Amino acid sequence: MSLKRLKRLSLILFGGLLSLFFVFPAWAAEPGFRLPENPVEGRRLFVSKGCARCHTVWGEGGTGGPDLGKISPAGSFLQLAGILWNHSPQMTERMGEKGIQRPTFTPEEMAKLVAYLYSLQYFGEAGDPARGKALFAEKSCIKCHSVGGKGGEIGPPLDKFGRFLSPIAMAQAMWNHGPEMATAMQALKIPRPKFEGKEIADLLAYIRVEGKGGEGIYMLPGSPTEGRRLFQDKDCIKCHAVRGKGGTIGPDLGRRELKRTVSEVAGIMWNHAPHMWAKMKTLRISEPKFSGKEMADLIAYLYFTGYLDEPGDHLKGKRIFSEKGCMACHSLGGKGGKVGPDLSRSKAVTSPIDLASALWNHAPAMEKVIEEQRLPWPRFEGENMRDLVAYLQSFTKATVPKR
Repeated sequence: MSLKRLKRLSLILFGGLLSLFFVFPAWAAEPGFRLPENPVEGRRLFVSKGCARCHTVWGEGGTGGPDLGKISPAGSFLQLAGILWNHSPQMTERMGEKGIQRPTFTPEEMAKLVAYLYSLQYFGEAGDPARGKALFAEKSCIKCHSVGGKGGEIGPPLDKFGRFLSPIAMAQAMWNHGPEMATAMQALKIPRPKFEGKEIADLLAYIRVEGKGGEGIYMLPGSPTEGRRLFQDKDCIKCHAVRGKGGTIGPDLGRRELKRTVSEVAGIMWNHAPHMWAKMKTLRISEPKFSGKEMADLIAYLYFTGYLDEPGDHLKGKRIFSEKGCMACHSLGGKGGKVGPDLSRSKAVTSPIDLASALWNHAPAMEKVIEEQRLPWPRFEGENMRDLVAYLQSFTKATVPKR
């Protein structure tokens, strides 16, 4: 079975366990933000709605659009929704050229599709075996460990890790045995290596190709809800916060700019381990050990902390509503344009998911109006969409009945 097929199977299996996370109510930033029960359904929609006729995912799919498995997604649901809106005219044109009917999405379908797109970067890009072989020597791993019978004998052979498509198992072992490895490297006067970017993935790719690990294990998935519990039980929360809740000694791991793939997290944990061990000793915190799929659960939790948007700034949203030309067609509270509906009375803006669905479904009609009026297509970057939602909801909360 090819690596691409293994990756696809892993993503499907991973999605099944994510269902626990996506129905976990404590994460809902807004009451109306309905999360999908299973991101795997997003994959089905990706195919059935025709997205796969233009886009590939890790090299499998159609032609004309970018490979979505190789593009780092935006940091939240609304940022991804903004990207769909920004590229809507180009996608409409391309679908017309290919004779593809532009699909529509219910709010539930839009939630599932975006969740699927968000999950694509969890595993990151596949590693390069040739680069991994070079790193195995450059980082001095070969002085203590062997792969395929070649290398040192101080530490155990690494062949067994080649069974895993994901580097989580290796990351867990590197953390658990880190103190002993640090002592051995110091005794042998081996400089402690650092791993950047996808270097851990490259190493694993080399081990997978050259090692004698036996029958493959497609993946070691994780449950974000279990990871949330472990984050507290393992005392991570004493030094680190997630979205402002927790310790302040280390960085807030809920910050979207810290979102990383599994390989990158493994490298970061290794690089910073000595500092964390020293701080834990000072604070008299026992060094946590991970067993089974605990590391997978923890990383899955950290990966998905940024999916839901923080509350937006309605004052910034008011400026965006004006600057982007929304008032040329839409009104709020009876003030503004008359081409489109009064958004203060629209149920489409009662939640981010409803808004994303409405924007996509009505984009073709809006494209025609904007073109007729010779206006530029408005683009939403960064937190624009989040702030716009906050502004619109400041009106709708008083005028739209609850569902």
